[in-house]
Amino acid sequence: MKKLIIIYLIIQLVVMHSAVAVATETNWQLINDEDGIKVYIFDTEYSDIVKAKTQTIINASIEKVRFTLDDINHRHEWIPFLEISKPLTEYQENKRIEYSHFYAPWPASHRDFVYQIELISESDQQLVYKMHSIESDLKPVDKSMIRADLYESTYTLTVLDKETTSVELVFHADPKGWLPNWLINIIQRVLPFKILRNLKSRLNSDTNL
Repeated sequence: MKKLIIIYLIIQLVVMHSAVAVATETNWQLINDEDGIKVYIFDTEYSDIVKAKTQTIINASIEKVRFTLDDINHRHEWIPFLEISKPLTEYQENKRIEYSHFYAPWPASHRDFVYQIELISESDQQLVYKMHSIESDLKPVDKSMIRADLYESTYTLTVLDKETTSVELVFHADPKGWLPNWLINIIQRVLPFKILRNLKSRLNSDTNL
């Protein structure tokens, strides 16, 4: 009898956890719909910093979008405040470690990230870039800047047709340092929008890709 009760309780916990997960995923709040880009946010349980999701449709093939995302030497041309990105390792099993340095205007300090990027492709119709901060000796902390924390940065590319791609960016990061949360949350709302707007503009204007 005790075993049956334990099994029942475990099942209930699993069901409750699933219900909470579904509720969390559907609690996105639309805060902006401009230039064909939608911006959503929601409050997480583990941080006072809001999580953002942006979505748009780009008139380019998934191959062209992927080429732009993979072109690490030119990312600074369309990602706001990015000074430099570079790989710290080669790809192994679709994973590698990268480094990015972001400019911050005075009196704030520059920020940098060390993160793992993973490519996930379950079909030729969709490609996912998943990124999150990791600790690595490959890039020691530079005392002249602040090592920020990338909780999540996920690009999801989905084929709509041969020359049209749906792009979604989920972004959640803590820049650390003395910046107040209200200011960080403004950045969280604006930065992903600017990233997709610049990506969209770059792909729509660059005929050489």
